Amino acid sequence: MNNVVYANSIQRLFANAIDGLLILIPMLIISSLAFIDISIAIVAMLFSHLAYWSYSYYFHSRFGATLGKHIMGIQILSVELRRIDNKVAFKRGMVDLVFAITGAFFALTAIYQVEFNHFSSLTFFAREEYLASLAPEQALVCAQLFSFWLMSEFIVMLFNKRKQATQDWFAGTVIVVKASLNDSKQNKLIIEQC
Repeated sequence: MNNVVYANSIQRLFANAIDGLLILIPMLIISSLAFIDISIAIVAMLFSHLAYWSYSYYFHSRFGATLGKHIMGIQILSVELRRIDNKVAFKRGMVDLVFAITGAFFALTAIYQVEFNHFSSLTFFAREEYLASLAPEQALVCAQLFSFWLMSEFIVMLFNKRKQATQDWFAGTVIVVKASLNDSKQNKLIIEQC
């Protein structure tokens, strides 16, 4: 008897939104300091591209859930409903890592074209616009491919009973509602005692 409830797209979306906000705060702080020196601008750019993947990998491999997932009461497990390890967490985030590294590469090519005196005189949003104007066309293609990847994740999740996204299928994981997992364990214990 399996009463496990799989997390729906809304729960996952809110968890990702919470995680995004948590990462956004240090990202904005570091990015706001980018005008001081080109090396700080490079660190800010690398942080902005790799922070979310690093955050997700750490929390998924260590706790099975990011802070956003904890708040939403959901958790990543293997399809056998066991805790995931570092290898599975890495495998699950592999595509996101490829996009993060590719985006960082294109951003680095843009930042090395910067006229730093002009860059440092701009406001925060003007700096972002200036950097975007220096990025190669491949950066736009990369951003569009990432958008398609995210949409495909959502679509795949809608059409299977475990609500697995493509990355879940790839890694052999599911995202479950923690409360239902506890109920399922209690039911299993009662059945075993009978």
